Amino acid sequence: MQLLANTTSPYGRIARICLIEKGIDIEPTVLDPWSDDPRLRDANAATRVPTLILDDGTALTESLLITQWVEQMRPAPRYPSLLGGDPTKVISRAGIALGVIDAAVHTIIIRKVTAPVLFDETPVGLRRRRTMAEGIQRLEAIAAHTSLVAGDSVTLDAICAVTALDYLRFRFNDEPWMPPLPSLDALSASLRERRSFAVTMPYMPS
Repeated sequence: MQLLANTTSPYGRIARICLIEKGIDIEPTVLDPWSDDPRLRDANAATRVPTLILDDGTALTESLLITQWVEQMRPAPRYPSLLGGDPTKVISRAGIALGVIDAAVHTIIIRKVTAPVLFDETPVGLRRRRTMAEGIQRLEAIAAHTSLVAGDSVTLDAICAVTALDYLRFRFNDEPWMPPLPSLDALSASLRERRSFAVTMPYMPS
């Protein structure tokens, strides 16, 4: 298998963490989606990461669809479940995190083609900021009162929550609207002891 990804995408990180947690530890083929890389375009008409190319050449796209595929291909109890004992709550909490991630990624994309001053204070930009701030605060409240990690397994809600936090820290850490997030920071630090989280931390290539 081949995983087409880059070093900053939170969607790519979610997919790769889930794959590693299921025992599929693929060193990603790192590329730049902005460069219209022909390898990515051939596999995925949307030219988005992550794209997982299976051994038979079938291309799987979109992080949650890749997650669904690996959950079906490597089901519990032989492999750890990504949805845990209460899938409804796990999916609900993961949805909050994905809302944060979507708002953050869309903000970065629009900044790339315009400039922060031309977008951040517009009605859409302010709504994106509100989504990030309110969503991450909701996740902080959940993390403060609920254990998102049970035993040795990690579920999709914890994966998405930590991915959202780490992406905000990577892209928006100095913004004045970023609230204190001690419970999520502690969760991120503890999960970074796992290979799946440690090797997928977002970074800009040198």
